[in-house]
Amino acid sequence: MAEKAEPKGGETVLRPRPTPRQSFSRFIMIFLGILALYVLIFPDVGHTFGLVAGAIMEPVIGFGGHAPVITILLAGLVTSTVSTVVRHFFTPWTRMAKMNATMGAYRKEQMEALRKQNTNRVQKLRERQSAMMVEYQDVQLVPLKLMAYTMFFFVVIFSWLRVFVDVELSGTGNLYFAVPWSFNTQFLASYLFPSWILLYSLLAIPFSQVVQRVLKYFTFRKRLQDLGEITEFTPPEEEAADGPVEEDLDDRGD
Repeated sequence: MAEKAEPKGGETVLRPRPTPRQSFSRFIMIFLGILALYVLIFPDVGHTFGLVAGAIMEPVIGFGGHAPVITILLAGLVTSTVSTVVRHFFTPWTRMAKMNATMGAYRKEQMEALRKQNTNRVQKLRERQSAMMVEYQDVQLVPLKLMAYTMFFFVVIFSWLRVFVDVELSGTGNLYFAVPWSFNTQFLASYLFPSWILLYSLLAIPFSQVVQRVLKYFTFRKRLQDLGEITEFTPPEEEAADGPVEEDLDDRGD
């Protein structure tokens, strides 16, 4: 059985009915997303999650509150690495790149056909583009679906860090750290956000970008080498950008 999607371009695109496994995965995703929001909205619940996470994280990277910057750095590295790795291996990057390139090529062809006032060509391109939109939208939603899983893990670690700063560091009195523009910055000081959140973001966000680029480079390069598309001296980005687009346009030509 299949579900009817919204007609586009004079055609009715059929969506396959979700399998039990897909339905269960969707339920888990929604449940974790709601639970993460619940933890963020209600401080008492977040405090409980922070204490539970602290029972695991505190002995490993807590250092008794004596090295708070290192603790926050390691926590940021853990969350960034886990979320980036999960997103990388469950996101169809090759399929997304190919579809983005194909949609861009269709738009370019439409502009060229409009410039030449070739209305028949424009209509055919629009029909083909509309038929692809359902699949294109599904692919674009994959990273958003994964956010529920990674967001829950992030919220748990973040709740522990909040407990760590409010309880552990306040108890030891180790509330100050140095940055290039100040030698006495307090973790509880607020600059629109608490300074420990800004420190966490400063350390975690750049690292996640580095991890993502490294994973993409080695994954795509290995895949293209297995296909025989590149050699040791061929930049993988150029081959990945040019090859699939030209092949797809040739297959979809008149």
